[in-house]
Amino acid sequence: MEKRIASNAAEPGPVFVTPQLFERIVASPRALIAIDTQRGEEILGQFRHFAVRSGNSIYAFGDGLGIISLREGGVSAPGSARLPEALRFIQTSPQFGVYLFLELASQLRYSPLRTQVLALLRQIGRTRNAGGNVRKVVLIDARVSFSEGVDDLMERFTDDPGGGRRLRLRDGRWLIR
Repeated sequence: MEKRIASNAAEPGPVFVTPQLFERIVASPRALIAIDTQRGEEILGQFRHFAVRSGNSIYAFGDGLGIISLREGGVSAPGSARLPEALRFIQTSPQFGVYLFLELASQLRYSPLRTQVLALLRQIGRTRNAGGNVRKVVLIDARVSFSEGVDDLMERFTDDPGGGRRLRLRDGRWLIR
């Protein structure tokens, strides 16, 4: 399942995505979300800004750092420093959360952890959210692509530089300019 998110690549500044991207991620029936974009760092920065302004539980994984809260800065989840540990933490967490992984597909290409991580992603991708226990794993990369059945479990959003609309975040709301 692929959906486009509009952006305007020709203009400098923050990434512009559709007004309800966060809500679309949370409302998705899938636990794995892929955002295909050439501007992953900018998307991550936009989510960081959104987390601080909105108070939503949004986290990012950093290798060696683990799962870090984007809302609270330096607060990290204990025991999540390595990628397999972080994915197990997400699986067992009883809390609502959107977990961002930047360039994971690229990092796993030659990693000895590839088989283990793909198995954990498949398990997460097959879970169904119960009640308020929504956990979403968002993979941000130029082209999020795995084999071994993971791609079929993802909802895909594609950054669309030719979208023609200029959108930006203001006061916690996405606005069309």
